[in-house]
Amino acid sequence: MKKFLAALATAALLFPNTTLAADGMSLTLDDAIELALKNNRLIEQSEEDREAAKWQLSAVRRSSGPMLSWASSLYRIGGKYYNTGYRANRANARMRNAQHRAEYGYEPINMNLYPSYNYEATHSLSLRMPIYTGGRLENQREAARYSLNAADLVLENSRQQVKYQAASAYYQVLQQRSLVGVQEQAVQLLQEHLRMVSVQYEVGTVAKSDVLATNVQLANSQQSLNTAQGNYQTAVAQLNNVLGLPVDTEIAAGDKIDFVQYNLSEADCLDYALSHRPDGIAAVYAVKRAGADVSSAKAGYRPNISAIVQGSSSGESYLNANHRNERWSIGLEMSWNIFDNGITSAQVQQYKAAERKAESIARQQIETIQLEVHRAYIALKTAEKNIATTAAAVDKAEEEFSIAKIRYVEGVDTNLNVMNAQEKVVETRNNYYTAVYNYNTSRAQLEKAMGVPVVIDALLYTEAEQSGKSSPKSLEAATINHDDPDAEVIKESPAPFDE
Repeated sequence: MKKFLAALATAALLFPNTTLAADGMSLTLDDAIELALKNNRLIEQSEEDREAAKWQLSAVRRSSGPMLSWASSLYRIGGKYYNTGYRANRANARMRNAQHRAEYGYEPINMNLYPSYNYEATHSLSLRMPIYTGGRLENQREAARYSLNAADLVLENSRQQVKYQAASAYYQVLQQRSLVGVQEQAVQLLQEHLRMVSVQYEVGTVAKSDVLATNVQLANSQQSLNTAQGNYQTAVAQLNNVLGLPVDTEIAAGDKIDFVQYNLSEADCLDYALSHRPDGIAAVYAVKRAGADVSSAKAGYRPNISAIVQGSSSGESYLNANHRNERWSIGLEMSWNIFDNGITSAQVQQYKAAERKAESIARQQIETIQLEVHRAYIALKTAEKNIATTAAAVDKAEEEFSIAKIRYVEGVDTNLNVMNAQEKVVETRNNYYTAVYNYNTSRAQLEKAMGVPVVIDALLYTEAEQSGKSSPKSLEAATINHDDPDAEVIKESPAPFDE
């Protein structure tokens, strides 16, 4: 109950104009999409992937700057080297001090200059900065930058996917609610017909078999109504899951399922998709990253040069420096793997294979985009034709049912024909709402297949990135304003949810 109330309170804060109907939370399609975009786990995970890519780029960038390190140790030491050398000197100094103290009353030798060498505390401080890495750091930065670009687009693709899922689930609720209404009307019609048949049976104008057949038909319709109500509850639970709400949250869809003409050609849809699908462009960035990885691996053939400033000291105690080996140095350091037994060559070939795979995935993504647009467009046009066909069929079925009832009352038709006509009414109404649902779902699916923006326009993002802008600047340049009627993205792209 606490979670349920928290969900309702959250929704009330997000949508101050949303009303809570007696049978649940009243949501429009736009409300549902907005709630899904805020709560869905897929977007949450994509945001974390984008955050990880951002910090990966930051780490690679910082690796080209200066790095200061400090190392220290404390040991108990021993061995012949110390016994015959340093410790013998200390013993001799102590002996000479003892002799002078006995003869002259003082000790001339400073024993701090002769440590015992029983312990050794060492400290080293190093400041290092890479000057030349053979292109390794530069290409690592490029690879990380492309990964962040891809993560930006994958996040937008997740938003588009969630928007489609929310729209599809919302339309499913509308469809199932409509089918419940069809079954309720069927039960009501059969109840009225049963009363009429019962009256006629009482006066002896029809046989008892007509009463029994009508009762059976009514029971079947009641069963169909129960099934439709269960399907509606399942659809609401599915919508709750997409919206990030508890599955048992009561929701009342505020819109109605409807038909709005869609006039774009398939060629227009495909052209738009090839330039705007964020996952398609993300696949291109994956190819670029793989190419940067190849160049980074080739740096193993070249030398590495670093500037170094370092110093070290050691002493008897942790912060002492009386072991007389303090030193400092400043200069350049170069390392070069002249022969590494073919390791670098093998790594280059490994990354080249990964690059070829990324290219294949990018080509496959283009083919997938073409297929998804084609399939969604065909489904859209098929559903459009079915709407016109089923709408006409509904009118004819209802007319046939009315005629059959009149003929039955007048005694010139059978109850079986009335039952058959009633079944046709239910069937054609179900077909009509299914066609309308398929049409609206196909529109949402086509919008997803085309890559119609939710937050950023992938084409504008790519143009900004190719002009040299960073990821944040590219995001800023590509962010769209749905409320701006002059926005370029609205003029170029369809808005399937806008009537």
